[in-house]
Amino acid sequence: RDWSSDVCSSDLAFSNSLAAQEFPIKPVRIVVPFPPGGVDVTIRQMQKIMSDDLGQPIVIDNRAGANGFIGTEHVARSAPDGYTLLATSSSTMISGVLVSSKVPFDVIRDFTPVTMLNMTVSTLIAKPGVPFNSVKDLIDYAKRNPGKVAYASTGIGSAQHLDGEYFKVTAGVDLNHIPYKGFGPVVQAVAAGEVDVAFITVAQANPLLQGGKARPLAYYNGPRPSSLPPGTPEMTSAVPEFRATPGWIGLFGPAALPRPVLMRLNVAAVKSLTPEMRARNAEIGTTLIGDTPEEFSGKIKAGLESTAGVVKKLKSIGVKFEE
Repeated sequence: RDWSSDVCSSDLAFSNSLAAQEFPIKPVRIVVPFPPGGVDVTIRQMQKIMSDDLGQPIVIDNRAGANGFIGTEHVARSAPDGYTLLATSSSTMISGVLVSSKVPFDVIRDFTPVTMLNMTVSTLIAKPGVPFNSVKDLIDYAKRNPGKVAYASTGIGSAQHLDGEYFKVTAGVDLNHIPYKGFGPVVQAVAAGEVDVAFITVAQANPLLQGGKARPLAYYNGPRPSSLPPGTPEMTSAVPEFRATPGWIGLFGPAALPRPVLMRLNVAAVKSLTPEMRARNAEIGTTLIGDTPEEFSGKIKAGLESTAGVVKKLKSIGVKFEE
């Protein structure tokens, strides 16, 4: 019998237990690889309760650049001690890694999923005055006027770009793609009438909808939020083959995060998703999740698999995802 392996296992278990008892003894930094006003909005809602539960400050560190890759790589290369975490979206961890030829990390190998924080419902919106009032009308009009309808996305290779291109394939229409750098510029473009339609999250679209600057043609990626009119249809009712790119925000640590530290972070994060916060977010099309690391990991792998098929199909017909 190899007694040395027993000793090593015992030592590892003891060190993990000690890490859990001591963690955390200093502030926990959550890196958000985007500018303020996006993913970090969710983290700021969680910040106080999570900090109180851990007994240490939660510091939000916005490290934007390269479609989220700069901040994400930073966390992948950080020590797996629980003090440097990543809050990011499926736009980076699913669609971004599948469409880019230069990804400086591996989603499965380089990270420890902590919990999925939320899932976002999306919508196809149209500016006022367009000659169509439904998805079916849009399809009919676009078929009669190929390339004349302009749609906005949050950038080349973004989840919204994938959704727009897959809509074109499954609906059999030719729309003119206009990429913007983020949700803010898309909202401004729709409000200014620069584009006819946009694929966007309901949460980001709400100011336009409430201000009469746009109207929803359909929703997708979840149940209809109460902020959308009751008659708003689900996208697949008009385009049955349409499949959306996953839309979520999640919390990660670097690879090899000790199990006790991982579970301590999971408990604190899930606790911070209060019933009040869940109710507020549900109204704007964001469903708070708070699942286990294993459940989140399964969803990531499933999302990568399903979206890889979409990307492969789009690339086969010549869609370009990099500038």
